[in-house]
Amino acid sequence: MKKIKIIVKGCLFLFLLISFTLLYTSCKSTGKTQNSPESTLSNAHNSRNSLDWAGVYSAKLPCADCSGIDAIITLNSDGTYKRQYRYEGKSDSIYTETGKISWDKNGSIINLAAEGQPQNYKVIENGLQQLDGSGKPISGATASSYQFKKIEQNKIEEKYWKLTQLRGQNISFSGKKEPYMILKSADSSVRGFAGCNGFGGHFELLPGNRVHFSKIISTMMACSDLALEKQFMQVLQTADNYSQHGDTLYLNKARMAPLAQFVAVYFN
Repeated sequence: MKKIKIIVKGCLFLFLLISFTLLYTSCKSTGKTQNSPESTLSNAHNSRNSLDWAGVYSAKLPCADCSGIDAIITLNSDGTYKRQYRYEGKSDSIYTETGKISWDKNGSIINLAAEGQPQNYKVIENGLQQLDGSGKPISGATASSYQFKKIEQNKIEEKYWKLTQLRGQNISFSGKKEPYMILKSADSSVRGFAGCNGFGGHFELLPGNRVHFSKIISTMMACSDLALEKQFMQVLQTADNYSQHGDTLYLNKARMAPLAQFVAVYFN
């Protein structure tokens, strides 16, 4: 009887010991998972996973020996970028650099570095904030000039639209200046170049992607591209709606084939 009691006590002790060991191991494992830095970082609310950072950003940077540096940064969702600069009043040349985007460990700062000077930017809502060499925001009187603003892709205003097709045919022009138009939101005006002459007028955007151009006037120069200009002006008078696919704009009449096709150019 004594032996039976000893065996029962021994089994009970062994059972309690095993149960305690399993409970301790489970708690330890759970704690490690909850406090894992990798898990915390992947679930963190940061710019990389919470902001719509892909897009086109623009700024006019200060320049010591020119009127300003036009800067365009394009961030692609595949992790690549294009950075472009033009020195206003100094040269019409456009410096272009491409490469891959590198993010910091917190997912809030990107580094753009290819062949050119490495540069860090803090990703903010609808913008990029250029940082100095020590990784801090640039301060001083020109600090606001280093804020890149995101260009709204779904709007057709405030963009340089280069004419590429008329009634389904690629255009060709003999002059050095390309046909284009710009719609200004401040005063609902349209201006551009039609092939021989500059033009200006008024536009109105209506619900349902409808558009109406009116009061179009132009200069009266003669050149070899007058036929192209005539077609362009007819399109503006005829079009009643538009469609946009990325950086391509179409002017249409009802549901017929597009009357004209344009491509957005961010340096003009």
